[in-house]
Amino acid sequence: MTGFRLPPVVVDHDANWIEVDLGGDLGGWARRVARDILSRMAGHQGRRTEKHMVSVLEEAGAVARRPPGTSMALLLAPDVNDTIKALVQFCPVDLADREEDDAWAELLSALTTDDSAEVTEIATRAGPCRRIRQRYAAGERGPERPVGEHINYVWMLPRWGAAVVMTTAFEDLLEAGRWRSALDELAAGVGLEPETGSARQAWPG
Repeated sequence: MTGFRLPPVVVDHDANWIEVDLGGDLGGWARRVARDILSRMAGHQGRRTEKHMVSVLEEAGAVARRPPGTSMALLLAPDVNDTIKALVQFCPVDLADREEDDAWAELLSALTTDDSAEVTEIATRAGPCRRIRQRYAAGERGPERPVGEHINYVWMLPRWGAAVVMTTAFEDLLEAGRWRSALDELAAGVGLEPETGSARQAWPG
């Protein structure tokens, strides 16, 4: 691979996804988003509804900001009055001057805990992407822990000496199964050049 450059990632998505402001005032962002959503919802204009929505968005936004290295974060929120269904984070990985096969093997090892992971290649606007699914024991230690699922999408981009990882997790396998198609659709909308579409978010920086 060449020297590392931040890939010009573009993400097309529908109205079920909300981009998180990773650098500005979190409360202000949550209020703006809540008011925008409420302005498009008939019959849900009460202050209590707005206050709840702002609280949900602030909490999810705070979680999105915690890990270092996140360059973009999106919330799967088909109904913000309910709960956030998934938090998806995009992270660039510096693979400068590495052989692509070796870099992929190391990434796979870093993103999984054993050989039980399921790897599937899917087509996206940015080219081939590998989806990595692995189950894990959620919650506190003990024999009755529920089983969750980590889901990572990896783009190997030798031209930029980089990989891009789109990552999320579910603590419930039923929820993972319910929303996996939405994640696949989001991944399919990842591209490397600006193009027409619905809502579009360009990679920060």
